Amino acid sequence: MKGFILVAHGSRRAAANEEIAAFAQSLTATMAGRFELMTHAFWELAEPALDQAIDQQIAAGAKDITLFPYFLAEGRHVVNDLPSVVVQKREQYPDVNLTLLPHLGALPGFADWLGQQL
Repeated sequence: MKGFILVAHGSRRAAANEEIAAFAQSLTATMAGRFELMTHAFWELAEPALDQAIDQQIAAGAKDITLFPYFLAEGRHVVNDLPSVVVQKREQYPDVNLTLLPHLGALPGFADWLGQQL
C-alpha cells in the first residue's frame, strides 16, 4: 500500500493549520489513483507531527510512503530536520520504503508556473 504525506511547518494559528489540512484534502482528489493513504503532517507547533503521521500510515498498512516538504526554501527543516526523521524511520521500519521528495520551491518548473499565475 502506498502513502503520501504533505509536510508543512505548522503554526500557532489554528486557521493556518486548517488551511494546510484543506489543501492536503484537495490533493487527495487529484492524486487518489496513485496513493491509497494520503494525509498531512507538521514539523512543529501543530499535530499530527511527521513521525506520528508516518507511524499511522505504517499501522494502516503502508509499505511505500512519499513525503512532500511543502516549503519554499531550503532552510534548516528541509536540509537537516526532515531528512533526519526519514533516517530514523528507515531504521525503525526497514521493510518500508520512505521517499523524501524535493521541497516545493525546488520543483522543476515551479517558478515558471508561478510566474504564469501572477
